Amino acid sequence: MRDNRSADPWSAFLTSSGRSAGIRPPGAAPAGEYGRTAERGGEDACRLVLAQLEQANGPLSLEQLHHATRLGRLEVADAVDRLRDRGLVAVEREVDEVVRLTGE
Repeated sequence: MRDNRSADPWSAFLTSSGRSAGIRPPGAAPAGEYGRTAERGGEDACRLVLAQLEQANGPLSLEQLHHATRLGRLEVADAVDRLRDRGLVAVEREVDEVVRLTGE
């Protein structure tokens, strides 16, 4: 018997029969828990950004935070916005936008 598989592993993932049957992929949050999961993820991102800023002992650009935390650019930007709203960080424009702890 010949197995009819695509050379592209993503095509098999995207067309999985479990998606049409209403089966959640492993690790997926139930429908009502998305907001809480995103909020927890946002808090984790905030902690990672704060930890990197404390470790750096100085300002970091958004790109440096992206690479240091291994978060996505949007996650970093969202975390910085949350931290700025809380008064924990300030965003300043130098050559690039840099983020610094407000206690510095």
